[in-house]
Amino acid sequence: MRIGVAEPDLSGDLRLLDRLRDLHDSLAAEVPWFARTIGEDALRPDILRDLGERLADLGADLIARADELCIGMLALLPDHGWLPEVGAQRREPGFAHQVGPRPLRCGRMFVGLCGAACYPLYGTDPAGKTARHQQCSICVGRLP
Repeated sequence: MRIGVAEPDLSGDLRLLDRLRDLHDSLAAEVPWFARTIGEDALRPDILRDLGERLADLGADLIARADELCIGMLALLPDHGWLPEVGAQRREPGFAHQVGPRPLRCGRMFVGLCGAACYPLYGTDPAGKTARHQQCSICVGRLP
């Protein structure tokens, strides 16, 4: 177990997946009903409230899980926020890009302030690896 890192919660994630599937299955009947009843006196507030509550509850739980994962991910990034760009040659010094305090994650990569895709670094970089990378002039110009 890594300290400060959210461990995978597979049981919780599986419960979220089950709830998404249940919602998907119920929407197959509820969406056509709602479409048919728009503008008629047949619109039932109880069904709308039930659907709205399920969507709100599931949405809140999905956001909470994303926040948990984000906290774990942010704990692994270096404090200085400079990450090497994706595709930099190993033998040539590439560029480092500033990803900011809450970087935008794009799959396994992070997006720098300049829009470049960056490799994640896990923890601080005691070898000073990012210090050997030239800092992107766009990222330097966008720092507060």
